[in-house]
Amino acid sequence: MGVAPPAVSVVIPCYGQAEYLGEAVESVVGQTYPDWEIVIVDDGSPDATAAVAHQLIARHPDRPIRLVRQANQGLPSARNSGIAASTGRYVLPLDADDVLLPEMLQKTVDVLDSDPGVAIAYTDYFRFGADSRQVRTGPWSLDALAFSCQLSGATLFRRDVWTTVGGYDAAMRGGYEDWDFWIGAAERGFVGRRIPEALFGYRIKPSSMVLDAIANDAQLRRQIARNHPGTYTPARRLRHWMRRTWNGANRRVRWHAARLFRRLRGRQPHRGT
Repeated sequence: MGVAPPAVSVVIPCYGQAEYLGEAVESVVGQTYPDWEIVIVDDGSPDATAAVAHQLIARHPDRPIRLVRQANQGLPSARNSGIAASTGRYVLPLDADDVLLPEMLQKTVDVLDSDPGVAIAYTDYFRFGADSRQVRTGPWSLDALAFSCQLSGATLFRRDVWTTVGGYDAAMRGGYEDWDFWIGAAERGFVGRRIPEALFGYRIKPSSMVLDAIANDAQLRRQIARNHPGTYTPARRLRHWMRRTWNGANRRVRWHAARLFRRLRGRQPHRGT
């Protein structure tokens, strides 16, 4: 009789991040939820990624940690390769320079186990490194996702989400591949649920793929819109513009009202005792 597959596959692509890979892996080893595997994907990395991965595998011989190696193809393809090589019914992608807090898997697995109607469980997160603050993720809806990425890449989802969406788009190797993936999931009716706790650590460095993506924000947004023409309809774009305009107007009205109120208070005669 073969060994039963784990419940969760944590997929860790690595390119030029060997110095951080150990922290990412150890954050999974330290989870309170025990039924997992790790698939490390060496995406043609020029550093010691493979050697560090082999050291980690040797350090934890009783843990299901495997290494997949491929020529460099970019983050979306590396994630796809790792997921294809994994066996868990749930998948959590984790970048090699990020970390999970100990209860991340337990709490996200509990959400998916308890409600078959939910396919994606995500959490708030905290930034560390060159920046230090907590980030609150947003609501799950196609309208919200279309114009702002409401959740991070380190999110637990059912394997059939990946299969149905068709994986991460290899053409999005410049960034926003997770945002593009979440839109594809929402388009197909998959439901996500937020856990209002920061259970994932997102490392901020002076130079990173995310900063490069931000620099190319307009180009990447256009690519996402081309990938999802049924989502970026004129009607949805108009609703979004009207909502932003209305919210902006409300903020201006509130500001002017508060300013007027302060002036009126300042003109009130002083009442002595």
